[in-house]
Amino acid sequence: MSDAASQTPMVRATGVVKSYGSNAVLKGIDLDVQPGEVVCLIGASGSGKSTFLRCINHLETIDGGQLAVDGELVGYNRKGNKLHEQSESEVCKTRSEIGMVFQQFNLFPHMTVLENLLEAPRVVLKKKTEEVKPLALKLLEQVGLADKANAYPRQLSGGQQQRVAIARALCMEPKLMLFDEPTSALDPELVGDVLNAMKDLAATGMTMVVVTHEMNFARDVADRIAFMHEGVIVELGPAAEVIANPKHERTRAFLSSVR
Repeated sequence: MSDAASQTPMVRATGVVKSYGSNAVLKGIDLDVQPGEVVCLIGASGSGKSTFLRCINHLETIDGGQLAVDGELVGYNRKGNKLHEQSESEVCKTRSEIGMVFQQFNLFPHMTVLENLLEAPRVVLKKKTEEVKPLALKLLEQVGLADKANAYPRQLSGGQQQRVAIARALCMEPKLMLFDEPTSALDPELVGDVLNAMKDLAATGMTMVVVTHEMNFARDVADRIAFMHEGVIVELGPAAEVIANPKHERTRAFLSSVR
């Protein structure tokens, strides 16, 4: 991770607020994620982790505060002192630079593994197949699935499908990767391969924000951990420190419940 203090944060959240009707899900989130940093968001279900992740790439709109990725506001343009919502094409351009891996794999069932990887770069980035194919094959090798290029999703295990989903997101050559509990839908014996693929990705210097319940992964791979409770970040610090010596009683209670 780079320690250059003058760098523009890859993610900057300032006072981010999000409600659904009268239910306030995010109550003022402040968080900077530096280029090359891995930050894990932990906390009980309903604490706002996934909502915050979805706000980063404007899958959810925020009701207050600001979110910027690599110095650019997400979903809005500033004109003077006012913010104006971006057009769908502008949002899509921003989103194309942010990879996201969900709990469910969302692969196209009628396409081969390789075709799943090629689809978005061809459709969104208007790239030719021959431009993208070498990268796609390299990424499949990177996640240990070089021999599955011509297989269909139904022929793969859940863990293999999730690794394809990671490779597919990387095929867009994003500057930031978001992971929303990517192992929660997997059988326990399949979790390790997916986490190993994520560890390998972190080692390349990719900036990652990861919502996870995998505490060993968070301790070993994250630079920092943010513990969320009821829509706020209660504790934020170096990963090993937060897990071994949490300072807030809410963090201690949560970590006791998942060990």
